[in-house]
Amino acid sequence: MVITKKRIKTLTAYTKRFRQGEPLVVSVRSELVNHQMAVDIGFSEQLTPGESVLPEALGKVSQFNAQGREILLKDQPKETHYRQQEWVWKEYRGQYDYVEKSKILNVPYERYPRKTIPPPAVELCIASNGQGEKLIVADSIVFLPENEALLIHVINLFLEIFGQCEILIATSESVIRAPLKKLNWEVLAAGKKLWNELEPIVDKIVKKISVGNRKVINKRLMSINLFGPEFIAIGRAGFTGDWFFGFPEKRLFLLESMQINSATYVIENDWGVLSGLSRAELFESGLHRERIEHRDSWFNEVDEVLGA
Repeated sequence: MVITKKRIKTLTAYTKRFRQGEPLVVSVRSELVNHQMAVDIGFSEQLTPGESVLPEALGKVSQFNAQGREILLKDQPKETHYRQQEWVWKEYRGQYDYVEKSKILNVPYERYPRKTIPPPAVELCIASNGQGEKLIVADSIVFLPENEALLIHVINLFLEIFGQCEILIATSESVIRAPLKKLNWEVLAAGKKLWNELEPIVDKIVKKISVGNRKVINKRLMSINLFGPEFIAIGRAGFTGDWFFGFPEKRLFLLESMQINSATYVIENDWGVLSGLSRAELFESGLHRERIEHRDSWFNEVDEVLGA
């Protein structure tokens, strides 16, 4: 049964033929979807079996899937929060001579507390069926009451991106999976990069962000790059805005997020492991050695970590 609604709220009409405990997989045949849409969310033009990607955030469902959600707690008193912005001023050296200077400041403001809902981080991959047709599928989900919300989310993710989907019983005949090839990160050529090499890449990623926030992000990335990382990986698709700076001689990575009020994570691990983790797993507290908040002390704290 092909589902073609814009969104569903319950499973009742779509799961009557399935038994509790059966593994189900949400899928769509690639020939039935807009090919460019599949590319836009992160797949290659070839849609090669085995490709796996966290879909680009294109709407509310895919944005929640990649980034999570915050709920305003309006029943609680407001709290002081901080937003970073660049302050630029002129330092006069004479009547007509001056030097323009700048500094990143924390600007306090009052807001309601937030409750963070972590992202489901459902990844899609290219598979095939027994007839040799290419499928776009999610991981299988066991049909049980406790998995109902996740199954609804995955269906709505497909409906938002592709406009349709189908629920199959996950068997080796219905879904044939190839070895996974994750497409969530673009690894730049090894070796140290000058900022003028990275700046055009950064500008392309942050072009939709306000100019003030863009300057703050540029200064953070430029400061990390001054320490000469041997390895840089840029998040793509649902990881857009995330950066890995690798310092193998120090046996650590810095995971930096484009989100203006996020943080920088200091991680000691292997790239082969990190590149295969979901976005939610990467930002879990148990994974990182240290979390450096985007506050006015950020530059000093990064200096201490990388200058050690």
